Amino acid sequence: MKDRLYQDIDLVQFYDYDNPWTESFDHFIQWSKDAHNILDLGCGTGTLTIELAKKDKKTIAIDIAEEMLQEASKKSDHVIWKQADIRTIKLDEKFDFILLSGHAFQVFLTDEDQLKVFSTIREHLNKNGIFVFDSRNPLGKEWLTWNEAESWRNFIHPLYGEIKAWNTCTGDADLLTYHTFYQAEASGQIWEASSRIAFPSKENIITLTEQAGLKVNMIYGDWQLNEFRENSEEMIFVGGL
Repeated sequence: MKDRLYQDIDLVQFYDYDNPWTESFDHFIQWSKDAHNILDLGCGTGTLTIELAKKDKKTIAIDIAEEMLQEASKKSDHVIWKQADIRTIKLDEKFDFILLSGHAFQVFLTDEDQLKVFSTIREHLNKNGIFVFDSRNPLGKEWLTWNEAESWRNFIHPLYGEIKAWNTCTGDADLLTYHTFYQAEASGQIWEASSRIAFPSKENIITLTEQAGLKVNMIYGDWQLNEFRENSEEMIFVGGL
């Protein structure tokens, strides 16, 4: 099923304005500093990818959404952009650093699909390479704040001016549907999309990484890189082979 938030240009046009540079990106850049080549899985519109590719680092970026890649490719020709499914892609190359950022891992809804993602990482990671990905901690229950009052934010769009954005959600931690709304203040026009994500537990993720032949070396609980605790908001996994 097509996810309009990432595969409808009417929604994609808002993505970079609603998802600016974050503290997490700085850490991904630091983790990649010794890498000679990088594989970005689920790169989106490439804001982080482009920075990772600087300093002559060969960077291949994968996303299934053609519309997101169209936006990404407008920004830089120093990245190799590829439209593909990261569960099944096979490249004739291994990488020093592989990442999934922005909770991209959570769009894979089943153990089977998550294991396929980890297998892709295993097949493409160099012997001494590093992988990093993040997933929201289900025990943190972030979705409780996904309502209009608590998720409200605004930004300026070059065509529509001030945009009000908010989220709502339905379901539970096992499988949640979140709804994204953008409203132009001047005209009142509203764009909306619904997306499904999973909130796998830390224990389940570790089990699947082990099944895929990966080793998790560290789990952080936030983007200040504090050690993971049961009620941490984030689960940031760093590991290798």
